[in-house]
Amino acid sequence: MLYLEGLTIKRGNKIVFSDFNVVIQSGSMTVIKGKNGSGKSTLLRAIAGFTPLEQGTIKKDKKNVFKNYEEWVNNLIFLDTKNGLSKDLTVAENLYAWLTMKGWSTDKKNLTMALKSVGMDKYADLYISQCSEGLKKRAALARLYFSFNNKVDFWILDEPSNELDKTSLVLFKQLISIFLKQNGTIIIATHDLTIAESEFKILDLDEIKKQRVL
Repeated sequence: MLYLEGLTIKRGNKIVFSDFNVVIQSGSMTVIKGKNGSGKSTLLRAIAGFTPLEQGTIKKDKKNVFKNYEEWVNNLIFLDTKNGLSKDLTVAENLYAWLTMKGWSTDKKNLTMALKSVGMDKYADLYISQCSEGLKKRAALARLYFSFNNKVDFWILDEPSNELDKTSLVLFKQLISIFLKQNGTIIIATHDLTIAESEFKILDLDEIKKQRVL
């Protein structure tokens, strides 16, 4: 279980969340809903450790995840809407560079399998600057494949299905299904509620904030 306890989170000088509490069940998918500006991306970045908490704690099984930040970051894969790709590198080079930053080793076969998992193997040598937005998204999603070779328990994903065509969406859903079957935990901001083919929970930020006002 992941416990978000008493979180206060700012975006710039604005308080986005104050005394925010929620429990996220392990081995399941939690879909974060909310209108634009509700704080979906801010919350995801805070959980992933990229936006500092003003107050509160995030605990995994009652242990503060940020007490060992490196361990926590290595335990998750975070993908935001910017994709985190260098336009000066090829698709394969971007994936390899990301693996190096994570401290994970791989070989050419596994790299090819990762790209194939999202239909990007034939674009391996294409520079990111030459890629469409859909190809960039798929290049970023190829990182998820390495969850199955390394100790990764969490995916934290911000609008991952944007720009995906029907074929790519099917491949992405397959990755989701495999990860959930391996008891992985997915926290995802998306407007596409068809993305999961199994049960999921909805965390509606608009509803939570409305209840706090009442």
